[in-house]
Amino acid sequence: MNEPEFKATMTIPKNGKKLWTDIMQNPPALPKGVTEDQYIVASCAKFSDGVTVFGGVAVGPKDQGFNYPLFMVFDKNMHQVGGWPIDPSDWEDFQVSSIQFAIDPNDDDGNYLLNIVEETS
Repeated sequence: MNEPEFKATMTIPKNGKKLWTDIMQNPPALPKGVTEDQYIVASCAKFSDGVTVFGGVAVGPKDQGFNYPLFMVFDKNMHQVGGWPIDPSDWEDFQVSSIQFAIDPNDDDGNYLLNIVEETS
């Protein structure tokens, strides 16, 4: 795997990996009006070329008893990149530290590295 050309950091709240995992595995009562597929918690990061990632935990199907991680990728003009440049579909928790991905489907290695860190204070 090649060294990624672009790197950015997404900062989540202190103890966020544990808290966001708990939100995934033990869905809380939701405020009125929040529905399936909407974000419960999220953060974003911007790469030097203008690509932006918005990611967090979204509301899962009510009858399934879980929520799920969801990441959306936008190009420098804030047009959503189609498909799943970042695919967290097999995540059972939110303990990831970094994600390497590509917005070009012909790029096998992924030239973007998203580091996920928790606030320290």
